[in-house]
Amino acid sequence: MSSNQDHDLNIDGVSEKDVVNYLHKHPRFFENNIDLLAEMRLPHPSGTAVSLIERQVTILRDNNKALELKLNNLIKIARDNDKVNGRIQRVALALMETNQLDDVFYVVQDMLRSEFSADSVTLRLFRQPSNTTTIDDIAFIEQDDVLENMFSKFFEKKKPLCGPLDSLQAEFLFNDSAQDIASAALVPICDNECFGLLAIGSFDEKRFNSSMGTLFLSYIGEMIGRTLFHYME
Repeated sequence: MSSNQDHDLNIDGVSEKDVVNYLHKHPRFFENNIDLLAEMRLPHPSGTAVSLIERQVTILRDNNKALELKLNNLIKIARDNDKVNGRIQRVALALMETNQLDDVFYVVQDMLRSEFSADSVTLRLFRQPSNTTTIDDIAFIEQDDVLENMFSKFFEKKKPLCGPLDSLQAEFLFNDSAQDIASAALVPICDNECFGLLAIGSFDEKRFNSSMGTLFLSYIGEMIGRTLFHYME
């Protein structure tokens, strides 16, 4: 009998589809026909025939392994998120302790390097400070057409972007270390509106990529934005 004939098996007017539908509707059928269950034989990947029970055990074992892998992955993600939450909390506490603009810039630099292993950190604001500051004037820039064109995708989305930078972007943000920056995260600095750009650079090209989650980066941008807003004109 050919495989097609096996698939289209029809005995006494009962088709294979009828049997499948019946078993779906009566999942406890084999509990009342346990002898029949033990007699049924199915091909095994190894090439030998096994009983239906043995095949079910194999399937359940494989499913359990897959579920165990998923569970372990979820546990790892949860643990990683706990670590990141702890780091963000420390950044938030450090920002809360600042009382002048200079301190905020120092905390952003120090905490992102120490807590998130950033190789380079740049903060650019599109407003002027309300009071005098020792921060380099390069930190305060105008959001002109040149800047808009250079970071058009960033300004369009108004959310963190991760990945490699082109040479002009890297040089604008990281100056002397631009050639060493292999990947970066660009984070909008916002309160009620966005008024700055935070760039976190890494020498590792795999550190920041377009497929990574950006929720925690958004949190950091919002915390910095809320802190800085009070010092801006």
